[in-house]
Amino acid sequence: MISQEKLQAIIKKIKGQDGVRGVVVTTMEGLPLSSDLDPETTETVAAIITSLVGKALDAVRELKEGNLSFLTLDTSQGQINIAPEPKEGLILVVLK
Repeated sequence: MISQEKLQAIIKKIKGQDGVRGVVVTTMEGLPLSSDLDPETTETVAAIITSLVGKALDAVRELKEGNLSFLTLDTSQGQINIAPEPKEGLILVVLK
C-alpha cells in the first residue's frame, strides 16, 4: 500500500490546483485514509463513492470494456472526479 508521506504529497499537489474544494482518499472498502474535509462529510463521501465505484467496476467487467480508470460526475456545483486504483486498494476523490 502507498505510504502516508506519499499520500500526503499527492493530496497537497492536488489541493494546489485551481478550483479544488476537497480531496478524499479511501480504501475500496470505504475506510477513509486521508481527507481535508470535515469528518462527517468524509465518511459520507467514502461510503457513497465506494458504492458507486463498485457498481461502475461491475458494469465495466460485465460489458467487457477493459478496466475502469476514471469517473467524472458533473454537478450543478462543479465536478466530482474519481480515480479508483483497485490494485492499490484505493480510491481518490477530488471535489472541484
